[in-house]
Amino acid sequence: MKRIMMSALLSAALVTSCATTSEMPLAQNMVRLDTNASGLIFTSAAGAITMKKAAEATLRRGYSHFRLEQAQTASGSRFVGMNTYGSGTAQASVYGNTAYGSYSGSSFSTPMYAPTAQIGVTVVMFHANEAGARGAFDAADVLAKKGKV
Repeated sequence: MKRIMMSALLSAALVTSCATTSEMPLAQNMVRLDTNASGLIFTSAAGAITMKKAAEATLRRGYSHFRLEQAQTASGSRFVGMNTYGSGTAQASVYGNTAYGSYSGSSFSTPMYAPTAQIGVTVVMFHANEAGARGAFDAADVLAKKGKV
């Protein structure tokens, strides 16, 4: 019974875990990235996911460096389901053609929550020879490190 419950919990955790990033162009060299992550695996990687998406957007637009501005972060949790356990005992007696029985049982439920993380950031992109590129993130380097800088 415990194996079934554990596999159900693991399945629920995997199904409810994800990370999505939306990209909105603001100018030729500027985009807004909003990352929403849920579940233990993805909430801890939300920063790296956002950095990787920023590097990809920079290179895709023909730039080589980027800076992050107006960064906003938030974390919380969301309801993903209930873990319910029940048990009981039954007793039956037969007297002639009549059966008598009783049941006594109990159950309890525990709500399950998945952690969430939200990251919003404005990405400003530069060419290597522009003044803004000095001290900025190198998009190719960030991408090579899979956003873990």
